[in-house]
Amino acid sequence: MDFSLSPDDHALSATKVHWLVRSNYLIRATSFAALFVAIGMHMLEQGYGAVAWGLLALQFLAYPHLVFRHARSVRDSLRTELFFLTLDALLVGIWAAALGFPTWIAFTMFIGCALNNATIQGWRGMLTAFLAYFGGALLWVIGAGFRHAPDTGFSSVALCMVGLTIYVLGVGNVTFIRNHKLRDTRKTLRQREQTLLKANLELEARLSNIQRLQAELQDQAIRDPLTGLYNRRYFNETLERELARAQRDTSSLCLMMIDLDHFKQVNDTHGHPAGDEILRLFGAMLRANARAGDIPCRYGGEEFLLLMPKIPLESARQRAEQLRAEFAARVAQVGEYSIQATLSIGIAAYPEHGDTPDVLTQAADLALYLAKQEGRNRVAVFAAS
Repeated sequence: MDFSLSPDDHALSATKVHWLVRSNYLIRATSFAALFVAIGMHMLEQGYGAVAWGLLALQFLAYPHLVFRHARSVRDSLRTELFFLTLDALLVGIWAAALGFPTWIAFTMFIGCALNNATIQGWRGMLTAFLAYFGGALLWVIGAGFRHAPDTGFSSVALCMVGLTIYVLGVGNVTFIRNHKLRDTRKTLRQREQTLLKANLELEARLSNIQRLQAELQDQAIRDPLTGLYNRRYFNETLERELARAQRDTSSLCLMMIDLDHFKQVNDTHGHPAGDEILRLFGAMLRANARAGDIPCRYGGEEFLLLMPKIPLESARQRAEQLRAEFAARVAQVGEYSIQATLSIGIAAYPEHGDTPDVLTQAADLALYLAKQEGRNRVAVFAAS
C-alpha cells in the first residue's frame, strides 16, 4: 500500500487542499475519537484527575479539527499534513509514556501512526513515525520519569481493537481512493497521450505538406512554367558556379544556345497555342537528351540553353547535331495541323572561347548568329574570326 508522494502531488497541493489532507482528517478524527474512549476507560479505572481529562479531550477530540483547519489555510497543504503525521506520532508517544505504556493502548497508537506514515511515505515514513513515537516517549521519561503499567481493562482492550480496526479500514479506504484516482489519472493520461500522438501525426503531416509546398515553390521559382525547364535566373546563377568549378578542376565546359527557326511564322500561321505546343515538345526533347549533370534552360521566347559540364567540344558538337536532326524529323500534331520545325544551334566552350559567364554566353550567341546566317537548321561552333 505504498503510494509515495511525487512532485506533482506537492505542486497540486500548492494550489488547493490536497485530497490526502481530507482523507487523513476523516481517519484522524475517527480513530482519535475511538482512542479518546479507550484511553478514557483506562483513565477511569486508574482515577486520573480533571487536568488529565482536559488534555485528553484537547489531544483526541479537538486536535484533529485544529490541524485540519490549519492545513486548509496554508499554501502547501500536503507538506503541512506530512508534518502533522510526524507530530501525531510524537504526541501519542508522549501519551503512551504518560499512561505507563499500557500494552494495548500503546500498541494501538504506535501501529496506527506507523501504518499511516508507511502508506503515504513508504519505509521512510515508517522510520519517521518510529523515531517520533519513541522520541515523544523519551521526552516524557526524561521530564517525568519512567513508569510501566502494562495492564488494561477488558473495555479498554475492546475499544482499542475497535479503534485499530476502524483505523485500518480507514487507511484501506484511502488506499482505494488513491488507487481509483491513479486509475483515473492513468486513463486520462492515456487519452491525452493518444490525443497528443494524433496531434503530433497531424503536425508532422502538415510540416511535411509545408515542406513539399516550399520545395514546389522553390522549384517553381527556378523553372519555366510552359516547358518545365530551368529559367534564365537559375541559369545565370548556375553558369557562374559551374565555371568556378571548371576552373578549380581544370575541366572543360560547353554551352549550347538553341533557337527555333522561324518561330514567329508558326505563331502567325497557326496561332499561339500551336507555338506553345512546339515549345513544350522541344522542352521535353531537351530534357530527354540532357545528361545527369546538364542544365537545360529556356532562355527567353524561342531561345534555349544547354549547359554541359565536363564535356569536350567535339562531343558537344555531336550531341547538338543529334538534337537538331531529331527535332527536324519530329512532326507536332496541333489540332488539324501537322507542324514541323527546325533548330539553329551555336556552341561555345570553356576555356577556349571564354572564361567568364558573359563572355561565354556572348560567344555561344555569336555562334548561333553564324548558324542562322549560314541558312538555319544547322550547328555552328564559335570562332574568333
